[in-house]
Amino acid sequence: MDRVHKGYLQHNDISPGNVLLHFPEDKVSEVYIGVCDWGLASRVCETTPSRYGYPSDEARTEAFKERGSFVAPELWYTYGKPNSETSLETLRRRHLYTQAADAYSVGVVANMIWKDEDDFDLFKDTAGKARFAVALKELTNPDPKSRSTLRLVHATLTAPPYNFQIPECCYRKHI
Repeated sequence: MDRVHKGYLQHNDISPGNVLLHFPEDKVSEVYIGVCDWGLASRVCETTPSRYGYPSDEARTEAFKERGSFVAPELWYTYGKPNSETSLETLRRRHLYTQAADAYSVGVVANMIWKDEDDFDLFKDTAGKARFAVALKELTNPDPKSRSTLRLVHATLTAPPYNFQIPECCYRKHI
C-alpha cells in the first residue's frame, strides 16, 4: 500500500477480505501479499466522502459492529437534518477518505496477521518483536494527525533489524 500511496492513490476499503496471501510451493519461507477490490479507490487529490455516515447513533453503532474495526474512526459520523450544520451534505465534505484512513485500515489488518508471530529469525529477541508491534500499532492511532504513515512504517520494517524484502512485482507476473 505504500507504493499505492506513492502513486497518489488510496484504496479506501482495506479489510481482511480484500487482502490476498499467496504461499509459493517452491519458496516455503515466502508469502506474497496482494490487495483486491479497487472499486472504491480514488486519487489523493479527489475529495471522496466517507460512506460511513448514518442518520442516528443507533444505526451508526449497528454498522460499526459489522465493519467498524477496519474503518478509521474519523470516517464515522451521525448526520442531522437537511440544511443544518450537521446535514449529510455538510458532514460528507468534512469526513473524507485519506491516506491516513488507508494507513489505519492497513494497521488493523497487519496487527491481525502478525499479532501471534514468534519467528525468531524475524524478531531475534523480545525487544525486536516489541519494536515491530509498536511500528504497526502506530498506524492505528485514533487521531489521524498523530497516526504514523505507511511510508514511515515501510522504512522502519525494511531497515535493520527487520530487513523485510519488498518484492519487485506481484506474484502473478509469472502466471
